[in-house]
Amino acid sequence: MIRHPNDMVPSVNVRRFAGLVALLTVVTSGYFTESSLVDPGGAVPGGDQAAPRTYAAYMAARSIVLLGGMVWLLAIRAWRSLGLLLALNGAVQIVDAVIGAVHQQVPQTIGPLLFATALLTAARLLGVRARPLGRIRQTSGWVSH
Repeated sequence: MIRHPNDMVPSVNVRRFAGLVALLTVVTSGYFTESSLVDPGGAVPGGDQAAPRTYAAYMAARSIVLLGGMVWLLAIRAWRSLGLLLALNGAVQIVDAVIGAVHQQVPQTIGPLLFATALLTAARLLGVRARPLGRIRQTSGWVSH
């Protein structure tokens, strides 16, 4: 396993926040994935027909892979990779919010926006490296000797 220098590992609080966001995403998205497979008609009218059931199965397959990847990256503590996956999930939530807004569905707009905010915040925090202690950094400009 490749280890990072201590100045590349996010702080404990950032890792906890990102882990919590990842786990909440897995639980809620997992719930909706399972619900759409068990009862597609519960989500949309006519969902009990063959086409919506097949579509729900395709969407569930993608969700399972992405959510599984999120759990795996969290388990192996691949923080930067997890940050990327959280950012991608945040982008998906933004698109979901736009779809909710277009259809004038307030819960389907607000919920994804809240998740997008949490996901993108966690992704951003994971992408910021901790500042190394004890090093002097040049702030700007030319150095004259």
